[in-house]
Amino acid sequence: MRIATSVLSDNVRANLANNVVALDRLERQISSGKRLTAPSDDPAAAYKVLRYHNDIALTDQYTRNADNASSFLAGTDTALGGLTDALQRARELAVQAGTGTVNAADMQAIGQEMNQLLLHAVQLGNSKLGGQYLFAGTQTTTAPFTAAGATPAAVTYNGDTNPILQDVAPGVQVQVNTPGSQVFTAGMNALIQIRDNLTVGNGLAAAQTGIPALDGALDGVLQVRGAVGAKVNSLDAVKTQNADESINLQSQRSSLEDVDIASAIVQLNASRNTYEAALGAAAKVITPSLAEFLH
Repeated sequence: MRIATSVLSDNVRANLANNVVALDRLERQISSGKRLTAPSDDPAAAYKVLRYHNDIALTDQYTRNADNASSFLAGTDTALGGLTDALQRARELAVQAGTGTVNAADMQAIGQEMNQLLLHAVQLGNSKLGGQYLFAGTQTTTAPFTAAGATPAAVTYNGDTNPILQDVAPGVQVQVNTPGSQVFTAGMNALIQIRDNLTVGNGLAAAQTGIPALDGALDGVLQVRGAVGAKVNSLDAVKTQNADESINLQSQRSSLEDVDIASAIVQLNASRNTYEAALGAAAKVITPSLAEFLH
C-alpha cells in the first residue's frame, strides 16, 4: 500500500516542527539556566515553584523583621546601660551627701551634678533609632520626655504604653519596645527628689529617701535589661531557623525550576543531530519540491 505524498509531507512537517520546538526549549533553558521558562513547560511544577517563591519571600520578610527587632532591642539596651550608669553614680553621690560630713558648697556641687544626671537621663529617654524614638510606645515620632528649663521641676512623659510587635516567624511575635514611663520615670523622679533636698542643704533626707528610690529604679532597669537580653537571644535562634528554612525552600525550588546545564547541552546536541538526520531523510523520501520548501 502506497502512502500518499501529501500524508508523507504532513508527517515530515510535523516531525520537523516538533524537533524545532524541542531545540528552542533546550536553547531557552540553557540561556536562562531555568528548566521552566514558561508555565506551559510544566504547569504542576510551575505552580509549586510559585508557592516556593512566595514562601521564600515571606521567610525573608520574617528575617528582616527579626533584624529590625534586634536593632531596636540593641538600641534599647544601650540607652538603658547609660541610665544604669547614671543611677549608680547618683546613688554614690547620695551616699556621700548622707554622711553628714559634706559642707554647704560641696552639697550644692553634688546637687548640680545630680541635675546633670537628670538631664542626661532625659536625653537617654529620648534616644532614637532610624528616626524613631525608642521609648515613646507607638508614638515613635514624638519625643517621649520633656523637661522645662535648665533645672526642671518635673519630667513629662508624652508617649503611650502600647506595644510595638514584630512578626519574626510563623505564629511568633516579639514586643520590641519598652515604654519609657515603665523604665525611666521612677529614676527621674528619684533624681529630682535628691537634687531638691541637696539644693536646700538637706543631705540626710537626700540619702534616706533618695537611696531606696534609686535602688527601686535600678532594680526595674535591670529587670528590663534582662528581658531585653532574653529577647535578643531568642531572636538569634529564630533568625538561624529562618535561614535554614530559606535554604531548604530555595533547594526545593531549584530542583523544580533550575536546569542541569551539562545534561541540557547533551540533550541539545542530540536534538540537533536528530533534526539534521530528519532533514536528510526527508530530502530522500519526499518530492524535491517539498524538500526545497522545507529548506
